[in-house]
Amino acid sequence: MNQLISWLNWFNRQKIIFLIGCVVLCLGAVFPWYQLPPQGLDTFKVSFIWSHLGRFLVAIIAILGFATFFYYRINQFTRTIFWITLTIVLLFPYCMTTWQPTISFLSLSYYNQGISVSRHIDRNFSEVQSQWKQGLTLNRSKPVDSIVGLTISDSRFFQLPSWENIWIDGFGYNNSFFSFIGKGWSFSIVGLITCLAGFYLEEENNELHKLLTDLKFVLPSAVMLISVIVSFLVWVNIVDYGLGEKFAKGEYQEVISVSRKLAIAYPPLNGDTLFMERMAKASLYSNQPEPALINFAKGLEHFRVNDFDQSVDYFRLSLAEQDNNFLVRGYLASALINQGVDYFNNLQQLRGRRAGGALDIFDQTLQIFPNHIECLYSTMIARVINGEFDKSAQVAKRIIENNKYFQSPNNSLLGQAYLHMSWDNFAGGNMTEAWKLYRQSIDDSLWKNK
Repeated sequence: MNQLISWLNWFNRQKIIFLIGCVVLCLGAVFPWYQLPPQGLDTFKVSFIWSHLGRFLVAIIAILGFATFFYYRINQFTRTIFWITLTIVLLFPYCMTTWQPTISFLSLSYYNQGISVSRHIDRNFSEVQSQWKQGLTLNRSKPVDSIVGLTISDSRFFQLPSWENIWIDGFGYNNSFFSFIGKGWSFSIVGLITCLAGFYLEEENNELHKLLTDLKFVLPSAVMLISVIVSFLVWVNIVDYGLGEKFAKGEYQEVISVSRKLAIAYPPLNGDTLFMERMAKASLYSNQPEPALINFAKGLEHFRVNDFDQSVDYFRLSLAEQDNNFLVRGYLASALINQGVDYFNNLQQLRGRRAGGALDIFDQTLQIFPNHIECLYSTMIARVINGEFDKSAQVAKRIIENNKYFQSPNNSLLGQAYLHMSWDNFAGGNMTEAWKLYRQSIDDSLWKNK
């Protein structure tokens, strides 16, 4: 009996909260921290190295937490380890968007594509809801022209109201990135905060003063770290601005040399159109042409004047020279889509024509940029125009599957996907399933049943 009472006294409120935190940390190590539609990961050569490192770190901290729970050897070193881990986890968006620019590009691209498709559906709702779409026209695709988040355009950046851009753009806490954040990252933050709460819970043992003591170390260290990152981002902008001046002065060799070093120091610049175009022109004017960059710049010139045929040719040449350039791949996909959209829209003016040529172009696009949302949406509609309801439904299923990787569902696009699946069943004579899918297309509460 005395042993039971002693155990109950040992298993107090502080230990219960700390144990809950350790369990949540285990969930943070198990669940993914970031996820994107998988088909395009190999094409874009994407690896989630920062996500895997984060999960590994949290797993180690979870083990340390359980060891601390059972042996109850809490000291300042243990608490400091948890604070450092929390800081690292909170910097995960910055690490991903800065040091893995391809992931930043894909998240921003998918996010923008979803918005574009939703706007098209909302503005043409009466047309897209009807099975007869012979008068419907599609919108052209707009590629991502830059993934550089924090851009200092003038001195107003240093005013207090502009500082929120540091967190949103500089540290990666933006909507496009968090559209694909995984449960593991959220569990890790909650677990670490809960464990820290367990450290400082028992006021009767004078634990509160330990919190104040730790914060005297943690807060200055955090401020110093944030200051270093912000200073680095400001330095990148200053150097980039200086490159523009050097280019204007004709110092092309210096522009090329500094640009290469700057792109290594800050990888998102590899996803900035103006930065890459300036490098291309500098290499051409200095008689040291880089074929991949020059072909990309020529493709941009034709793309901007809606000469998509020529732009596709130049983008293909550029991609052949450097197949891991995500920016070129994105522009090539948009140029191909715009080719197909123009072909489709021109045919729509001639009632009764089929969209086979546009579909061929859309299929090429999906080879270049798998799961491109605008392309899938255009393909789904073009299949219906051709009367291929079964193939349209297959694309709709693919859209529904890809949407699972988004944090928030794209209601407009999912509604259209279920509608096209309904038409397929209606054409096949399966009225029960057709009615069920049609109800899902207008009532999102029924999506969980599919």
